[in-house]
Amino acid sequence: MLDTHTIIWYAEDDPRLPGHIRQLIKDDTSDVFVSVISPWEMSIKSRQGKLDLSRSFDGMVQLMQKNGFGFLPIQLHHVYCLNTLELHHKDPFDRMLIAQALTEDFAIVGCDDVFDRYGVRRLW
Repeated sequence: MLDTHTIIWYAEDDPRLPGHIRQLIKDDTSDVFVSVISPWEMSIKSRQGKLDLSRSFDGMVQLMQKNGFGFLPIQLHHVYCLNTLELHHKDPFDRMLIAQALTEDFAIVGCDDVFDRYGVRRLW
């Protein structure tokens, strides 16, 4: 499951995205998921002026769909997991990604090492 900044860096060909991660995302044999939290976060932060995207919000969602990313909805069991997480990190978007990754046994693809404090598998 891709972290929000990973999606953005992938879409914008940002050099901060390591080449092996870009290849992993492009690999047809990889099952790539995006939480609905990520487009939600992009929408909120771009509307607040806290995130400047090179594409429109619609363009970002279309890119995710075009690349065949699976969208993971928020389910009640994710919220229950969220409720049990220690407060190592206060970002509500990241905390839901962590809860979803733990519940679904997904790895998170992202550079934020605070995720490691929760015992989530992280690829970078």
